[in-house]
This record gives sequence, structure tokens and C-alpha cells, in this order.
Amino acid sequence: MQGSNQKKILFIFIIFITITHLYCTSKSVDSSSNTCDPTISFSKTIKPILDANCNMTGCHDDQVITALKDYQTVHDGAAQIKLSIVTGKMPKNRTITTSEKNAIFCWIDNGAKNN
Repeated sequence: MQGSNQKKILFIFIIFITITHLYCTSKSVDSSSNTCDPTISFSKTIKPILDANCNMTGCHDDQVITALKDYQTVHDGAAQIKLSIVTGKMPKNRTITTSEKNAIFCWIDNGAKNN
């Protein structure tokens, strides 16, 4: 009986930590909207971030997964790119700065324009 109670407490604790983590993550993403520049450029800002952190051997290289080298591919995958960054799946084995994340989120949130 005692082991069962410990499992329930552990389960509740894990759920609490998960919810707290998701809340904090969403807050940090939401806070970036205050400094978002809606004119952020795909060619001058977003593409260089992707080229430096994603378009490489073993990552987005057209061998393992589609390269993020052109506007249309990035535009079409914008929602998945944002989700992958927020959840920490991207960039794989690398870290991008908060500023770079905010730039990508801002560009996506403002319509992922080809500018």
C-alpha cells in the first residue's frame, strides 16, 4: 500500500514539473513579442541563422532531412520550425541565442514574409 502511495506522489510531482516547465517556456516565448520587429528580414536575418545552425551535414542537409535553404521551404515549415525550437528539438546538438530564437519567432508570428 505504501509503495502505491509513493508512486501516486511521484506521478503528481512529475505532472507538476511538466506543467511548470511548459508554463515557463510559453512565458519566455510570449515575452519576446514585446520587442518584436515586424520588418525582420528573411534574407538578412533568418536565413543566416538557419545557415549557421541548421543547414549542415547530419542535420538539414537534404540527406537526413530537407535543407532550410530557400524561402518557400522555410515558410512552409514555419510552424514546425517554431515548435521544434520551443521544445528544444532544434537546433540539433547546438544552441542558438535567445536573440536568434526571438528573431525567428517574430518573423514567423508576423507572417513569415519573403523580405
